[in-house]
Amino acid sequence: MKNHVWVVAERSVGSYDPKCLRWEERDVPEPTDGHVLVRTTLLFIDPTSRNWLKLDPATAYIPLAVGDVMIGVAVGEVVESRAEGFEAGDLVSGLWGWGEYALASPQFIQRHERDDRIPDEAYLSVFSHVGRAAAIGLMEIGRLKPTDTVVVSAAAGATGSLVVQIAKAKGCRVIGIAGGERKCRFVVDELGADDAIDYRAEVVREAIAEKCPQGVDLFFDNVGGPLLDAVLANMAWNCRIVVCGAMSQYDLASPDDAYGCTNLPLLLYKCARLEGFVAAAYADRYQEFDDLLRPLYLDGSVTARSHVVEGLVNAPESVSLLLEGGNDGKLMVRV
Repeated sequence: MKNHVWVVAERSVGSYDPKCLRWEERDVPEPTDGHVLVRTTLLFIDPTSRNWLKLDPATAYIPLAVGDVMIGVAVGEVVESRAEGFEAGDLVSGLWGWGEYALASPQFIQRHERDDRIPDEAYLSVFSHVGRAAAIGLMEIGRLKPTDTVVVSAAAGATGSLVVQIAKAKGCRVIGIAGGERKCRFVVDELGADDAIDYRAEVVREAIAEKCPQGVDLFFDNVGGPLLDAVLANMAWNCRIVVCGAMSQYDLASPDDAYGCTNLPLLLYKCARLEGFVAAAYADRYQEFDDLLRPLYLDGSVTARSHVVEGLVNAPESVSLLLEGGNDGKLMVRV
């Protein structure tokens, strides 16, 4: 039986080009001891996909090289298992190769009990590294309090939209930053944010000062660059800045082109804290954060809109769609 996969053809720096990936037909791999063979049903496309293709070991949790099968977070069904704790037919999510079939390591996958109330798409949003990143960033890194004024960049995106909803469910005042009138309406009308800032049409620093006159208590940052600088200029005393992503810096041709924040010294004067994290560093506590998210999902406090592209063959172009902001919800590819 044949298997179609996407292979890294060349390093991608500067503006993303789908040609950095190559479509190949290979044999379905045989599982070795300690691995499972998974049939992929859904593949998640997020900014990490772009970052991995830089082939920079310093910025990738699992470094890739030319000739490797591209990797990503996915949902699938176990076809054959040679790993303890997994059986054929199990519903799993986790990290494996961009292919119709892939070998997966138990270290990077999780088995799920099937629940008719939870669609497969939710395992690539709420109950994935995305939802866990939102929960970890807010509760563990940000030490969220109900009295906080919370600002979220990329608030209409995969992680940001969940951050907005969780913070609102916990009683906070939430301001979302997004690009364009349509996304800002989505952040307020559907996600429940108290207000939104259109970074394409407004001076963000001034808009934050107007909407957060007492300052920002917690900033969940998915973008970095000028948006981070604007929040640094508007921090409340003891502000916590949670660095989850740096989308504004991912497409730079050279590190020399990186934006340099000018307001970092204000961390000192506001007794503020800026801390980055990756969800994978908390893998041994995923169940704890899933348990926090489950009741919020089941009672409707947290929802996740999916934008599903049909066909694995369209995965590389889907990365372009994400980077251009053309997706309407969590971007996924149905295999």
